[in-house]
Amino acid sequence: MEQTCTPLRTCPICEKRSGTVLGLLTYALFDDLGIPGTKTLIQCSECGMMYDDVAFTEGQLQEYYRRNEHYAASSLGGSGSLSDDNADRYDRIIDNLHPDPKGTILDVGCGQGGFVARCLHHGFSAAGIEPSEKSRNVGLNAGLDIYTSIEEYAALHPETGISTVVISHVLEHLLRPLDMLKELIRNAPDALVYIEVPDAASYLSPRVMRWYELYFEHLNHFCKDSFSNLAAQSCIEVTRVASTPFSKNQADVQCLFLVGQFRCISDHTINQPDMVTGPRFTLPLLTKGDLLQDNRPIALWGVSQYAMLLMGSLPQLEQVDRLFDASPAKIGRKIRGITIEDAREIGTLSKETVLVLPYSQYSLQMRKEIEQSASFAGKIIQL
Repeated sequence: MEQTCTPLRTCPICEKRSGTVLGLLTYALFDDLGIPGTKTLIQCSECGMMYDDVAFTEGQLQEYYRRNEHYAASSLGGSGSLSDDNADRYDRIIDNLHPDPKGTILDVGCGQGGFVARCLHHGFSAAGIEPSEKSRNVGLNAGLDIYTSIEEYAALHPETGISTVVISHVLEHLLRPLDMLKELIRNAPDALVYIEVPDAASYLSPRVMRWYELYFEHLNHFCKDSFSNLAAQSCIEVTRVASTPFSKNQADVQCLFLVGQFRCISDHTINQPDMVTGPRFTLPLLTKGDLLQDNRPIALWGVSQYAMLLMGSLPQLEQVDRLFDASPAKIGRKIRGITIEDAREIGTLSKETVLVLPYSQYSLQMRKEIEQSASFAGKIIQL
């Protein structure tokens, strides 16, 4: 039976507060964050948008990202780094945009500034917006123009015309994505715009549940209809909506992108577009059966957000007593009072230990490394 509710948070598209509960998601977050790890997945009763209802505030979310050093230390897609895989993805965005070479390209949520650097490589003028200090400093140290906020950029460059705005894998992270879009339209009226988000239909549907793509940080889950509705609500004149793999190395991650143009808005209420209600479903329980019921010591290697979801949701993982990761941004931090150790310490585990490897693009490689090494002789389970 469907459970209707009045969410704490308004729908990020139609801004109504009425929904159906699809499921509860619980993450075992870093102890030092001070932010609740439980989210309720909601489908809006008015427009069908799927989003997470949360108890934390905008200020707490900003502090979460301020303390998150992972994106500054990572070369993966989404970090804004200049890896070869990311460079190919940046070129795909530029090819879809055909930006004006005379104006400035503004990358909002630029991370380390990799896309900004790629635009400069192609001869364009470009700048970035990145609120995370650690990530922003990576780009600044590379000589890139990166600013804390849209307001800071606009104040320092009142005469610099923004011809193109890129918002790639940002809107799914925001409590109020419409606010960002409206602010950009005020500062860059008539600019060409490119927006890209994960395609929720590829990981969250009655037919497909890709749990490892349900990141704690992703608060909005866009399908094609809701993505188009978001553009209509924010007065973007859309010329193209399409799907694409995230990158060559992450070809299984499907995304939606749109190309369009901002249209200048005033403070009056925007006419609500025709909304399409999506199919409702009940989120199945996250369960891994009897895999871990032999009461052996349990360690976990790879403290991803998927790992945090597993630890927060599977009773079997409540007995994890050692955590390992290779990222310097995670080593030394704690979850449930357990300090994350350098992955090179896995060899100190006893042969009675069960080592859990949460799925990632590296998990097969990690398993091979362990199996080819004599440093760990215990049982390995991949979840």
